[in-house]
Amino acid sequence: MNNNPTLLTSAVTRCPWTFKPLSDPNAERSEYVDRDLPRGWQNAATVCIALAGARASGKSLYIGVLVKLLQQMGEEFGFVVEPADETTQERYETNYETPLFEERGLMPPTPSYSSSDAYQHDPLIYHLGVHFDRSTNENRNFFIVIRDVAGEDLENLPEDTSRLDFFNYADEILFLFDPLKVPQIKNYLKGFISESALGGDPSKVLQNLTRVLNVDNHSRFGIALSKFDTLQSLESVENSEWAQIMGNYGSAYRRDNGFNYDDHDSQLLHYEVESLLIKLDAKTLVNSFNNYFGRNLHRCRYFATSALGAPPKGSHIQETGIAPYRCMDPISWVLFNYGFTP
Repeated sequence: MNNNPTLLTSAVTRCPWTFKPLSDPNAERSEYVDRDLPRGWQNAATVCIALAGARASGKSLYIGVLVKLLQQMGEEFGFVVEPADETTQERYETNYETPLFEERGLMPPTPSYSSSDAYQHDPLIYHLGVHFDRSTNENRNFFIVIRDVAGEDLENLPEDTSRLDFFNYADEILFLFDPLKVPQIKNYLKGFISESALGGDPSKVLQNLTRVLNVDNHSRFGIALSKFDTLQSLESVENSEWAQIMGNYGSAYRRDNGFNYDDHDSQLLHYEVESLLIKLDAKTLVNSFNNYFGRNLHRCRYFATSALGAPPKGSHIQETGIAPYRCMDPISWVLFNYGFTP
């Protein structure tokens, strides 16, 4: 990862189930849920990611691909990314790896929190190994904790929102915005996408999310324009302004830097995606984002991601396989700002 000048913040040791900072970073048991902490947790840098978005925005696909990318990053830089507990491995294999990579299909929607099969009650926890932490100038264990929430639970908030409190303690909240919710894009791609693939209203979900967050919330917040491959395909739509927009290969949103995170490139991408969202008539979303979170690029940023790299064929992925696009960007952003040096 490039050592671009940036404001570094030390990652604190958090409870992986509530995301709350541990009063004793050397504790072996969480003070919040009375459970043993994973091995190596003491004084570890724990980076907690909470995903949000409407139904069918691609959160499950993103998580399924992200874990594979983290493992590939480890191979690239010579360290092992491994589950921090047995339940993480079991839940990932059952709910993400098998349906996506073995059966080559799309995962079913994340079940509501109240469902008996709601596997997302516990997060996925991965050990990234021991690395030099540039923010503290010491070697530390790094863990990443990934937690999903069903779009249904954010579209229709429960009366008691306490089970969503972990959003207030996340290091990063990543909100996925589905461009297929935009009527203009939907019309262009008519016949290429399934109507059943369209989910809920992202603006409503974002507004509900802000109701859950405390006024003094200090989480980093990212909005990812998901399924970006659908926008890239507009390059071939003749006589359309989108053909010119997506045909600009000099843009940051047309290149993927892989695991080589560059903060200057990330900032350029931020402004480009903001312009795309405005062009997509998502001004309500942009205004809500800016009004609530401000314009501090250290804290708030836009991204463009595609978990599959190409639209699915019905309920299955393309025969050419999975080609993720810029999916590591939102994660590298927070890891980089926490001094993670692979």
